[in-house]
Amino acid sequence: MSTHHLIFFSLVFFPSQFVYQKVSMEMVTRSARQGKASTIKASVIYTSEGKMACHYAEPEEVLVLNNTKGEFTVYDFVNNTVAQKQNYILSSETNQLFYFLENNRGDLGLSKMGFMLKETKFKDGLRITVWSPPMQLAKEVSRVEIAHDKNNPIFLGYFNKKGKAINKVYFYNYEWVAGLRFPTSVTQISSINAKDSIISKTVYSNFKIDDKVDDQYLKFKIPSTAKVIE
Repeated sequence: MSTHHLIFFSLVFFPSQFVYQKVSMEMVTRSARQGKASTIKASVIYTSEGKMACHYAEPEEVLVLNNTKGEFTVYDFVNNTVAQKQNYILSSETNQLFYFLENNRGDLGLSKMGFMLKETKFKDGLRITVWSPPMQLAKEVSRVEIAHDKNNPIFLGYFNKKGKAINKVYFYNYEWVAGLRFPTSVTQISSINAKDSIISKTVYSNFKIDDKVDDQYLKFKIPSTAKVIE
């Protein structure tokens, strides 16, 4: 299960003032690779404390729990198994969409990940920022580009040493969600090799806040009979 499918949110009702307790939404991701299609459906809940519960209904029933510390738990309902890890990479603060609803759309978390702003340029009415990677990523990534239409990011691209885009993300269908502009549709194209890539489109809908949120999976207790796996 790809980490980028785990969506973590912070919501505000007024600029620079976080007043929510919890928020939920539905997520549907459809992917295609070499003529084969797949669909992922999930319900996501996020709290102001950084706790997240993501209940996947398709392709199999799985519950993913994590928090800002990177404490990460995956429970498989069918097989009654549980896996646990702790790594900041898995934190609820490291997902790009977290930054949209935290009103930090300027760099989508790149600076927090160690990227440095190299250049700002303007083209066709868009503001394009170019970022240099941290040392640990320099072998795979030569630069990252973000394109903004006014204040809304519409493109994020990772480029390899040869200048080829190895990961492209397009953000669109912006709507107002709890006082912020949020892209309810995201298309991602990830290159596997020169002849193979994965194309996925994710749609978010049915946003609910506070008392309207069904938080049963936030409170879910892993059965004591669950088998622990690595």
